[in-house]
Amino acid sequence: MYNSIVVQFLVNVWQVLEKGYKYSLLKMFNDKLIKGFKFLSKGSLTISLFTSSRSLLEESLLYRIYCWILDIITRSFRELRKGIKKVNHGSLIYTTVYNLFYDEVQLQGTFYIFFMAFGIGLIGNNLVRGYYSGRSYLISIALIFISLMGMKIKDDYKSILEESHIFKFVKSIFTIDEGVDQWW
Repeated sequence: MYNSIVVQFLVNVWQVLEKGYKYSLLKMFNDKLIKGFKFLSKGSLTISLFTSSRSLLEESLLYRIYCWILDIITRSFRELRKGIKKVNHGSLIYTTVYNLFYDEVQLQGTFYIFFMAFGIGLIGNNLVRGYYSGRSYLISIALIFISLMGMKIKDDYKSILEESHIFKFVKSIFTIDEGVDQWW
């Protein structure tokens, strides 16, 4: 029925568990417990609020005002971005920020430099304040170590992941042959 042996095995296990639960004492206990909660909560406004099929949040005035404010903020930022692109395209700040975030590799490098500076700043701050031991040193050293490891990687993480043997193995488990009917 299924092309993947792993998927077929998991489906069979699920069917056995489903049949076993259908006639189990646990199901009988859960059904009685649910009936008891339904009986106790009959007429409760709090329970009806949480189990209602109507979306009270979307119908409320507060939600509409919230959406309206967010739309105004979004439109104003879009207009601000258009204005900045027109006026300051050759600006030093605009060029610097654009170069720091223009693709995934640069974005990774920017964050690693930030985390390294943050870790060094924490260590410096603790030394100036007179703290010579503590958990913040461990976090700082971990941030610096992770940043140094990440800065050694010059590729995009997506390409590194796709080339790894573990990713290929997991992907091949769920890859379905083309000659058989699709099960989904």
